[in-house]
Amino acid sequence: MQELNDQNEGDNLSVVPNSESEPSPIDAAIKVSLSDDKMEAYLRIEPPMNGGMAPTFKDFENALEIRKITYGVDTAKLKVLAADPIYNMEHVIAKGLRPVNGVDGTYEFKFSLEKDYRPKAKPDGTVDYRDLGIVENVKIGQVLCVITHPTDGTEGTRLNGQPIKPIKGRAVPSLAGKNTYLSEDGTIIFSKIDGQVEYDGRKINVNETLFLKGDVDNSTGNIKFIGNVIIEGTVLDNFVVESGGNIEIGGTVGSVTLKADGNILLRRGIIGGEINCQGDLTSKFIEHCNVFAKGNITADFIMNSNIKCGINLILTGSKGKIAGGSCMAGQNITACIIGAISGLETDLRIGTDPSIITRQQELAKQLPGLEKQIISLKNLISLLKEHEAANRLLPDKKIMLDNAKSSLVKCIGLYANIKQELSEISELLNATGNGKITCTRTIFPGTKITIGSAKMMVTDSMENISLYYRDGRICQRRL
Repeated sequence: MQELNDQNEGDNLSVVPNSESEPSPIDAAIKVSLSDDKMEAYLRIEPPMNGGMAPTFKDFENALEIRKITYGVDTAKLKVLAADPIYNMEHVIAKGLRPVNGVDGTYEFKFSLEKDYRPKAKPDGTVDYRDLGIVENVKIGQVLCVITHPTDGTEGTRLNGQPIKPIKGRAVPSLAGKNTYLSEDGTIIFSKIDGQVEYDGRKINVNETLFLKGDVDNSTGNIKFIGNVIIEGTVLDNFVVESGGNIEIGGTVGSVTLKADGNILLRRGIIGGEINCQGDLTSKFIEHCNVFAKGNITADFIMNSNIKCGINLILTGSKGKIAGGSCMAGQNITACIIGAISGLETDLRIGTDPSIITRQQELAKQLPGLEKQIISLKNLISLLKEHEAANRLLPDKKIMLDNAKSSLVKCIGLYANIKQELSEISELLNATGNGKITCTRTIFPGTKITIGSAKMMVTDSMENISLYYRDGRICQRRL
């Protein structure tokens, strides 16, 4: 019964509701953050609570739109996260495009900047202590520097779609200096002339004249320069000076070798040297030398030397004397005194040096080859210009065109010079035998005279006289 009563009491109990309500559902939270440089966007998903909604693809798009992220969005990744969210983890969801800065222009010298003044080794293993290489010669049209242009770089894009400008590369400073020129595309510097190349720290220059303030000695070694050479000092014995132009020397010259394609000026004189001059030679005095000058020779006195002069041999000044040795001129010999009172043997000739004939033959052989080369270069230039006009000229062909133009100018110049020299030689040969020997004071006994095919020996002193060739003999005329 008691159990029944208890049961009945239980049946009469009522349920009292909980005073605290159920928590509200919270949807998943989406947070978007940026990297320090604002070039990457990160997505973090906080999980839903109390039965809240999981994130959808549209939720992701809205979150990115709020942050104005429109570029570089990984849409595929968003779809994966929408299908299978990964909570409480940062996901790289967008990347901007970083700009690529331009590359600075570069340049490469095609000549040596660092001079190595050490003696040079010969092929046989010996050392030439006079070849120090202080001069670097370049030819007309030679490439001196190759330039690479800077690049502008590639534009980037921010996450909001705004462009990012790259930093452009810096251009090479202007390097073309005296007697140089820049190719049309600005990538090559050429030499305008034959000369000595140098870089002064700002510009590349080519000098047509080499100036030496001191002497030619062990500190300089031999000098071989494609242009003019001016030496303020002297040239020590056994050294060589070679020039593609003129040579001028301020000091006395001893037992040296001088070679010039132009004129030679010796302000004091030379003793015991060797001279080869394709132009005119002017010297205060010449003693015990072997000399060839294609043009005129002018000096105060010449003693015991072997002289070959292409045109006129002129002795000037208070002495104006030729004594001893052999002197030959293509046209005229003029002096105050010829020979010596002691009867010193002195040989004078008016005629043509065999070496001039040899030179004429050598030059004549060069002309046909030059003519062919000029025609070939003109054809090549014409072809390359056709490609250039059609915008089909590749960079390497552009270099070829520039080189061909320079070579053509050089070949045409060389051809003209050879023709001119041949003309001069022809005039010289035509004048052979028409020259004369003029002595304004005395021709001493012991002097041998040859004009053309006629010869005579001076046995008695001759005063103020001119000797010339006529009808197979040497004639005399009083001045």
